Amino acid sequence: MNYYSILQVEREAGAPEIKRAFRRLLKRYHPDRNRSNAAWAEQRTREIVEAYHVLSDERRRKYHDQQLRIGALGAFVSVADAPAHPPMNGTAARCRQLFDYLLRGNTAAAVDLYEALRGDRESFDLYPYLSLKDHLDCKFLLGEAYEQQGRLEDALCLYEEVYREELEGPRLRYFFDEVQERIVTIYCQHLPRTAAPQDAVVHFQHALKLGLPARDRAEIRKRLAETLLKVGDREGAQRELLEALKLHPGIKGVQRLASRLGIQAQAVPS
Repeated sequence: MNYYSILQVEREAGAPEIKRAFRRLLKRYHPDRNRSNAAWAEQRTREIVEAYHVLSDERRRKYHDQQLRIGALGAFVSVADAPAHPPMNGTAARCRQLFDYLLRGNTAAAVDLYEALRGDRESFDLYPYLSLKDHLDCKFLLGEAYEQQGRLEDALCLYEEVYREELEGPRLRYFFDEVQERIVTIYCQHLPRTAAPQDAVVHFQHALKLGLPARDRAEIRKRLAETLLKVGDREGAQRELLEALKLHPGIKGVQRLASRLGIQAQAVPS
């Protein structure tokens, strides 16, 4: 797939030109403007969004350019010289196998294969080997697999990668609402029960940097206040609870905590 052709720009196009082309084409092919052929328009829009996602990222654009050069060289190889069935090996084939395991529900094999691919690295980027949509699918399903195994921190890493990728820039958001809900649920319900208070504090502080909506940040700050009180940081607990109330004055379940912290009753929602 040639993303330059999809966006109708030259290979030498700069970032401003790519952005202008993306906005022009997105407006032209948006499903709301093509209701008589909505399915086609949605597919076209997805292609445009994926093309922009790649060409607006320097690292991914370089990889795409490399693949185009390889494809151009391959055009000079005669059909007779080309193998009838290219061997399914290497990292790309293993990534496709990983995705297949997940789609078939073989989560244990998928986790084992992913960890083998990742090796000693903290994260492994599936994107060069899978399409934009498939690599997001794969990460989301891997997050589910880790969550089912009770490995919440591993699940969060993958959910957060999906969340950040869908948060950056204009694109179709495949999992945004669901992955956001899962992140908040793990942070606010599961981790407080499984992590030591000191570790939970670190997790909550990290969660506050994700750019979640105000209501979710308020709930996390409330949980952080509860945990800080457990570890003896009363001043920090007061600060976090007051911040939670500023973010979401209607937040529930804070009366008892506010009383313990000596926060004025009028600052607490009824």
